[in-house]
Amino acid sequence: MGHYKLAAKFAFLAVFFLSVTAAQSGQFNINPVRIYLDGKTRSGTVVVENMGDEVLTVQAMMNSWTQEDGKDDLIVPTDDLIVSPPIFKVQPQSRQTVRVANLKKPDARLEGAYRLYLQEVPPPRRPDEPGMSVAVRMSLPIFITPTDVKTQAVLKWKAYPVDDKNINLVLANSGNAHIQITGISISLPDASSLATIPSMMKYILPGRAHTFKIKIDKPWNGEPLRVMIKSDTAPPGVETEIKPE
Repeated sequence: MGHYKLAAKFAFLAVFFLSVTAAQSGQFNINPVRIYLDGKTRSGTVVVENMGDEVLTVQAMMNSWTQEDGKDDLIVPTDDLIVSPPIFKVQPQSRQTVRVANLKKPDARLEGAYRLYLQEVPPPRRPDEPGMSVAVRMSLPIFITPTDVKTQAVLKWKAYPVDDKNINLVLANSGNAHIQITGISISLPDASSLATIPSMMKYILPGRAHTFKIKIDKPWNGEPLRVMIKSDTAPPGVETEIKPE
């Protein structure tokens, strides 16, 4: 698996039209957008950049990350990794470096998965301030590479109809590392399109599966399908064919 050093800007501003206007939340960047650690590289850093005009207070929280087939991600606080500083202030148009360190010995064969939450702590609101403040929370994946084997996601699919307009596509990862699905296309034997999801972001952790309910362009009568995906294991924009179970 390659290391990703991409800058991502996440600015979430929620506005509630209930009878009042919400107060503006903070805006900040993080770089990189995910971290890879292993037995030799036990620590990494994240740079938090305050893009706003007010002092930003951020709390950092470390969580284990697991999945159950057919269910949402399971995020639980953990002491396997530590983050420093756990709470900090970033001045306007300034940056803060946050360090993450792994205290647990990496698994010999299976990739470990964690998520670092960076949660904005809104300042106290004035009594005369209308609306409500909406805090920003970012989630940064952290992967711990196994010590004894090469990491690889191994993906297979199966599909079954839901009704005339939808199918369920199950993607199962039997490998020892995650894969992030960023696009899916499904075609019939005559190469015509059955369904396309051009853009998405879904991680499937090792040994887990995820079911996508997909709207189809035409009825599916059980013909063989060709399933192509875009993912973080291929260059941007490149599709990879995956085989059925």
